[in-house]
Amino acid sequence: MYARLVVFTLGDGKRLLAEKITKEFDKVSRTLRGFRGNVYFFDDRVGEYRALNYWDTKSDAEDANEVMFPKLENELSNISEKKPVVKMFEVYDPADSQGVMFSHMKI
Repeated sequence: MYARLVVFTLGDGKRLLAEKITKEFDKVSRTLRGFRGNVYFFDDRVGEYRALNYWDTKSDAEDANEVMFPKLENELSNISEKKPVVKMFEVYDPADSQGVMFSHMKI
């Protein structure tokens, strides 16, 4: 499994805008091949927002990035002076025999 982490900055007092952007991209990510889940982190104090997407394969994560990252850059071009940053990670979970998402869910 692979993860795609996107960090973008909107500035102070932009929580509602961050929620709007997040909802739009959440819908898109759920339609793409290999999608496994999303987690979002909001730091309103500094106006920084993060999206963590899980993908079946590295190729799925890279393909998703090719679709979503240019759209995000375009969306933010007139809103933020800081460009968004994306990083890819291989996901390791010691509870892997039960699946990576198992360790993040209460049953």
